[in-house]
Amino acid sequence: MEADSAGARAARRRFLQNLPATHTERDLLFVHASPRDPLNEYVHPQHAKDQGKMGTLFWLVKRCCFMGHTHVPGIFVEDQHRYFHPAEIGDHYRLGSSKVMCNVGSVGQPRDGDKRACYVLFDGNTIFFRRVDYDMAATRKKIRAIPDLDWSYWK
Repeated sequence: MEADSAGARAARRRFLQNLPATHTERDLLFVHASPRDPLNEYVHPQHAKDQGKMGTLFWLVKRCCFMGHTHVPGIFVEDQHRYFHPAEIGDHYRLGSSKVMCNVGSVGQPRDGDKRACYVLFDGNTIFFRRVDYDMAATRKKIRAIPDLDWSYWK
């Protein structure tokens, strides 16, 4: 693998810094971290019972928010004050009248005990969680080659 040049790193950083922090399509919100702090706030499964935090987050969601950041896939449901891991719901969740926040998981550095990459498909009504194997050794090597990335989860 070629060394990542300082110029390439700077160009990548400029590109990422110029992207919008949120994206909205109809009643769907897309963020990296949370509806309140699109870049940095963590929303962990245990936060589902924190009515203050979740109330504020769901207030910012019209119907459904897709997010990541924690690398822990799952569904937060507003009116149930619950978090569902994909395995609990048969790897799919059909939207109803309640607002939902969906953590899509991660394609790299999974943090829910399943080393496969996780992503979702959405057909407008149902969220489908998908898992795929990938070359973890090659990914680990690439991550460790980039000094600015945290690779502590890849020990």
